[in-house]
Amino acid sequence: MAARLPHFSPKQIANSMQVSESSVKRWCDRGVIPTVRTIGGHRRITLDGLQQFLRETGQTLVHPEAIGLPSLCQCRRTEIPGAKDPEQRSFRSALAEGDEQTCRAVLRARVAGGASRSEAAEDLIADAMHGLGEAWDCKEIDIYQERRACDICQRLMMEMRNEIGPVSADAPVAVGGSPEDDHYQLPTAMVELALREIGWNAINLGSNLPLDSFRQAAHDQNAKLVWLSVSALEDPARFIVAENRLAGSLGEQVSLFVGGRVIDESLRSKLRYTACCGSVRELVQLAGMTQAGIRR
Repeated sequence: MAARLPHFSPKQIANSMQVSESSVKRWCDRGVIPTVRTIGGHRRITLDGLQQFLRETGQTLVHPEAIGLPSLCQCRRTEIPGAKDPEQRSFRSALAEGDEQTCRAVLRARVAGGASRSEAAEDLIADAMHGLGEAWDCKEIDIYQERRACDICQRLMMEMRNEIGPVSADAPVAVGGSPEDDHYQLPTAMVELALREIGWNAINLGSNLPLDSFRQAAHDQNAKLVWLSVSALEDPARFIVAENRLAGSLGEQVSLFVGGRVIDESLRSKLRYTACCGSVRELVQLAGMTQAGIRR
């Protein structure tokens, strides 16, 4: 039976998996790892056999480079586990594979089923990017897959944003984005989509901005709401000082909404804000109440 080169010894596989050589030999002898024998009777494991073993057992190579393989084993799965419902699982898998057409179809189906655009984005895009982030941390996907997924999601959200059309001339203005050292673009784009969908003239300032820029933008645009989407912080102490300064400079007529995955209870207690939002749905509800107050 022909086998594809290269062949690996049990010792090489053991070093790559960070297990004992005796364990690998035992798996070979039990047939758990498909094994061939040399003329001299030594165990050898083909790349095909290794991939089958990893796929069927869920084991991983801790140091694939030890046997000359790339940092991500070629037998890795494109399905990103952890999604709660079939549409989320389908969207996650399509996004990991770079299948933009399927991602768009699943997103459209969610909206057609009664979800708002921002709800669909939170349920599918935010969920999938969280799963891909975890998979990247675990070396189950490569960085190019994560970057490609970001690009796909940016395009999908821009499509939905454009479908909303122009806001009314008297729509209240909201400005926002991500603070310095936070390069995540999707969360703040999702906030912009949510606010525009309920009638705000939302202006996304982008990511990695000093907080003084938010004050200036609020002044220049006569904004009634400022949002901070915080997904990463290199210096929490510096952010706390800058955020408190921003809150004090906006005045009583401007609401300040903060939110994001790094805003935990300990950080929240040190910040000044009108509302701290744990989800897009919560933001929409609070922004709607703020909007109604402005128009009264």
